Amino acid sequence: MADERFLMRSSAGVDHYIIQDDDGVRFRTSQNVDPILERNKAMTNHNDGYTPSRELRRVASLPFGVIYEWLINEGWNALDPENSHKLAAKLNSSEYAHLRTAEGNLGVSNGVMR
Repeated sequence: MADERFLMRSSAGVDHYIIQDDDGVRFRTSQNVDPILERNKAMTNHNDGYTPSRELRRVASLPFGVIYEWLINEGWNALDPENSHKLAAKLNSSEYAHLRTAEGNLGVSNGVMR
C-alpha cells in the first residue's frame, strides 16, 4: 500500500508530495489552477494588455503546473527562449485560450515573442 505524505507548498501554490510504496519512492506535484485561470479571464476582459506607453504588453499567465506538465509529458520547457515558437503556437491555440490575458496572435521574430 502506498504512503503519500505532503512535503511543502511553494510560493506559487504548487503542492509537493512524497509517495513510498513497494516500488520505491517517487514525488508528485499538484496545483489548483482555477484562481489563475479566473484571473486570466478577468485580465482578458480588462483591457488590451498594453502598458500606458504601449511599449510592453502582457499576453498570458502560465500556472507552474501547466509548465511542468508540458515539460514532463511533451519534453519541452516553456520558459526556455529556444522554445518560444512552441509556446506561441500553444498560446495561439483555442485549446489554451484560458492561459491568455489579452487578445491577439503571438509570433516570434528574431527569437523574441511578439
